[in-house]
Amino acid sequence: MSMADDIKNLREKTGAGLMDCKKALEESKGDIEAAVTALRKKGLAGLAKRAGRETKEGRVVVKHDDKDYAMSYVGCETDFVSATEDFKKLADDVCKYILENPGKDYDNDVQIKTMIEAVAPKLGENVSFKGGYNWKPVSKCGVIESYVHTDNKKAALLELSCVKEDGSCSKYADKMRVIARGLAMHTVGMQSMWVEERDIPADVLKKEEEIYRELALKEGKDAAQIEKMMPGKLKKFAKESCLLDQGTIKDNKVTVREYLAQQSKELGFELKVVRFVRF
Repeated sequence: MSMADDIKNLREKTGAGLMDCKKALEESKGDIEAAVTALRKKGLAGLAKRAGRETKEGRVVVKHDDKDYAMSYVGCETDFVSATEDFKKLADDVCKYILENPGKDYDNDVQIKTMIEAVAPKLGENVSFKGGYNWKPVSKCGVIESYVHTDNKKAALLELSCVKEDGSCSKYADKMRVIARGLAMHTVGMQSMWVEERDIPADVLKKEEEIYRELALKEGKDAAQIEKMMPGKLKKFAKESCLLDQGTIKDNKVTVREYLAQQSKELGFELKVVRFVRF
């Protein structure tokens, strides 16, 4: 990839200016993620861009049977190719393979690589496997639902469970599926990163803290002021990033946690988000 491509990519990730991106890439010796962090420390990159999380061109497919849910993403260079029947069939075939072959290391799967290599020359573009999942409920009373956005480039799987593991809530499975699908849609629309605050990795929090400290120092705040504001900054980061703490799409004054509590009360048992993944 050329320097011009890297600059374009960095601008898409951060919203920073052309020369700022060029300088950040030069200082980071071409490391995109290091450049993103450097720009954020200078206050030149927006957190909302979720560096490294944007989708490119391609197609996400979700399939399921009585046991498993599969989701996969095959990428390409242009939306023109992603709309062709050959590419759509390839993306569909890859997801079908993942559904029928649970438990594999899909990122290094020879069969997926072979499927892509057989079709890519005909498409005339670089085609890559962006990732894939095969899930079955991990809890006895769990349901898995999915959401695929209309652009076919953003999607999510989400598992919702009932804390009663005696199977008595199975008669409410249809209602649970409706709730789970709505939450899967929410994770895509709000770019949720984790289920709740305790799921945020320590190294992520440390990195955010470093960024906030540098920005505060540039604003002229002293050490005591920075220490006082830090818990609030990290709490805000968690609220913006974690599913349960985000405001719902329909009413951002009601958090997902509160919404789930309301639904649990109506159903007569507690609902819990077990996990989610998204592209």
